Amino acid sequence: MVCFTAVKATALRKEVLRVQALTLWLDKTLSRILLALLVSIVGFVLTAGFLTDKFEENGYNYRRQELRRITEVARNSIEPVIQQYRSGVLTRQQALDMVRGNIRTMTYNDIFGPNYVFMSTYEGIMLVQPFEQKLEGSDQSRLTDAYGLPIIAMLIDKARLGEGYVTYYYHPPGRSQPQQKISYVVGIPELEAYIGTGMYVEDIQLTYDRFRQQFQSICLLFFLLIMSIQYTLLQPVFSSYRLLLQAFDQLRNDPEEPLTLPSSLYRKGSEAGRLIAGFNSMVGELQEKNAAMQQAHEELTQSYEEITASNEELLALYTQVTEADELRQISEERYRLAMEGINDAVYDWDLRKNKMVWAGRWSDILGVSDGEVLDGKDGWVEMIHPEDKAVREQALADHLAGKTPMYSAEFRIMTQPGEYIWILSRGKAIFDSAGNAIRMVGSFSNISDKKRKEEEIWWLAYRDSLTGLANRQLFMERLRAELLLAQQGEACGAMLYLDLDNFKLVNDTCGHSQGDQLLVEIANKLVELVVGDGHLVARLGGDEFVVLLTDITQEFAIAHMATNILRSLAGEVNLCGHHFTLSVSIGIARYPLDGTEAGELLKNADTALYVAKNAGKNVYRFFEEAMQEDIIEKLSMERSLREAMGKDELQLHFQPIVSLSTGEIGGYEALLRWHNLQRGMVSPGRFIPLMEESGLIVPIGAWVMRTACAFARKLMDRGCLDSYVAVNVSVKQLINGDFVSMVKAALAEAGVPPTALELEITETILMDSEFFDDNVAKLRELKATGVRIALDDFGTGYSSLTYLKQLPIDIVKIDKSFVDDLAAGGKNKLIMGSIIALAHNLGLTVVAEGVETEAQRDLLREFQCDFIQGYIISRPAPAAEMLEFNTV
Repeated sequence: MVCFTAVKATALRKEVLRVQALTLWLDKTLSRILLALLVSIVGFVLTAGFLTDKFEENGYNYRRQELRRITEVARNSIEPVIQQYRSGVLTRQQALDMVRGNIRTMTYNDIFGPNYVFMSTYEGIMLVQPFEQKLEGSDQSRLTDAYGLPIIAMLIDKARLGEGYVTYYYHPPGRSQPQQKISYVVGIPELEAYIGTGMYVEDIQLTYDRFRQQFQSICLLFFLLIMSIQYTLLQPVFSSYRLLLQAFDQLRNDPEEPLTLPSSLYRKGSEAGRLIAGFNSMVGELQEKNAAMQQAHEELTQSYEEITASNEELLALYTQVTEADELRQISEERYRLAMEGINDAVYDWDLRKNKMVWAGRWSDILGVSDGEVLDGKDGWVEMIHPEDKAVREQALADHLAGKTPMYSAEFRIMTQPGEYIWILSRGKAIFDSAGNAIRMVGSFSNISDKKRKEEEIWWLAYRDSLTGLANRQLFMERLRAELLLAQQGEACGAMLYLDLDNFKLVNDTCGHSQGDQLLVEIANKLVELVVGDGHLVARLGGDEFVVLLTDITQEFAIAHMATNILRSLAGEVNLCGHHFTLSVSIGIARYPLDGTEAGELLKNADTALYVAKNAGKNVYRFFEEAMQEDIIEKLSMERSLREAMGKDELQLHFQPIVSLSTGEIGGYEALLRWHNLQRGMVSPGRFIPLMEESGLIVPIGAWVMRTACAFARKLMDRGCLDSYVAVNVSVKQLINGDFVSMVKAALAEAGVPPTALELEITETILMDSEFFDDNVAKLRELKATGVRIALDDFGTGYSSLTYLKQLPIDIVKIDKSFVDDLAAGGKNKLIMGSIIALAHNLGLTVVAEGVETEAQRDLLREFQCDFIQGYIISRPAPAAEMLEFNTV
């Protein structure tokens, strides 16, 4: 009993000590809570400041994006006008006026105040400035910011690139100091203009500084309020803790004496009151527990022996259960980690019941929820792409038949979101004793990224990056495959080699970006025209395209396709303010007729293309064996022509131009002749077109100009002060940048006045030029110095009064074809008389070429023609002979 009393006293003392320790712990805990609360609030204030800074940074980025969005909205709003301008419904000025009207209305307000969208041209002319309308129409191209940076030039450069941001310093209204400003601009290349809007960085900074100060002030007030509330609420609790600690000290010293604390000192229901009441209740419960412990002691003593007897048996059973549970948990953890660590979907397929059990990432790959079950052909098999089902079924059948050790197939499968992905399916079947497949275990792998990269690599290797057509590599592979079949008698077809005529003029005039755009449009047209299985359209490079027509033998069918291409691509295009006449030339080679090797067929098609271009362009030609010989001869002649100047094989002959009224020589036409040692005298009809094509017309033309001026000097030395020398000028000479300076240099070198020189320009060549305005300006410049300008071969080209008024000409030369038909009478005489009368009414001198008979001369005199030229006067002769020729 003494022992039990001691145990009871000890238990009571321990209980008291436990409660006292708990109370001390609570006291320390509350102190820590207050400290943690203080730290949290300080952290909250600091975090709020950091978040405010981040919000400011994000707000700045948001404002930049807002500038871009507003500019793009403005650009989209004028897109219908741009479309009308592209389609030719509106002129450029009409389109500009409509766009300006739209942009001028696009003012808006944000948190920083009113703002606007501006518009300017690529030349710096301000078109729209709603807040400073006095600037509209003025040239702002030289506008700089406070640090000398060219504001408008930077905006124009960014707009020409398409779109972007530009930063500079500018004086905002009402402020004395320049402020940093950011503008976003979008180019309108069709109208050679751009639009944009901007903001001042300082406006954003000031707004967010005010916001940060207000926010931090609110946080500080919040902190002070929380601290005062906490102090008011916790002060009674702390006082009650001190009383409890004193009572616990007394209870520990004399645990047998019951102790109570007065609870009336604290408000009913308060934390302190509840704490004191709880302490008093605990003391009462301790007394009751002492009595209960006494009763339980006897019962425990009786059952102790029973428990002791079975303790070893229970301990052994518990050990076994614990070890089994640990093994189960380890196994489950390994399986879970294995499934999470793989990227595949794993399946177990019961072939007899057509049931499948899935594991791994099957829901992620197939896009189905975890609750869905995909069984056999009623599930995922129906999701396979129709074109790939045969591949999968064949691979599966081969494996189940024992033909392959493993099942493997790549196919597309429709996921739940409705898109196809590429799957690599692998597996291995399990067979029973009879050799029948009863089960199959395998996996699904998502290989969409791998397939996508393979497609990108294939595209880079076999597709033209600009047009998307097949490139040279893909074309040559297809061509070699076709020719291999052709060698076996299983295929035939044709290759159409296309080259754009005068495409270099587009690049030189408008730049490569416009040229590339034209190439893309041509590529799209070719794809629309060439319709049929097996046909291929490719771009070999530059402006060269090729069309491979397969399984086609009839020449008329090939010619029909070529004709359709010529008609569809021919016509005028308007690029960068210039009109270009678009056409193509086509060379055609058939296989196996014209070659069974890729290089041979390509060379023969190129030869036919060369002949087509020499035939006047915008035509097609089939390859013929004789073409090769003609090209070799032409190359040989071109080589000899390049050497002609160095070998003194070129010379000028002169034919006099005589006045019908006086019979005196008014001037001489210089005519180029070539006497080659091997070929003899070469006809001008053969070598002059070759000079044009090869570009030799420019250096040889300069030599002709100098030699003709030197002949004019000799005429003046002989007293023929009013005579002149006429020189034919090619359009390639005229469009050359230094043509005017070359003419002036030849006159200065010979020491003759400009009136001693006449330049003859054919109206057909002049009208065909893409540089009509520039050429006319050059002729006007030379005419202003005194050089005569003659329109040669009048009547064979445009013969338009409009062009005659625009051209700065002094003389018209009637073509020999009109003179030849003059003796036939009838309409020819009326036409001749009308031409001469028309020229005289325009104040022009008339020269008739190719006059050979007296009847022609008499009729021309009757029509009051001014001058004649032809064999009736003299054949063309070298300079030495012609200097002795005086009058008729």
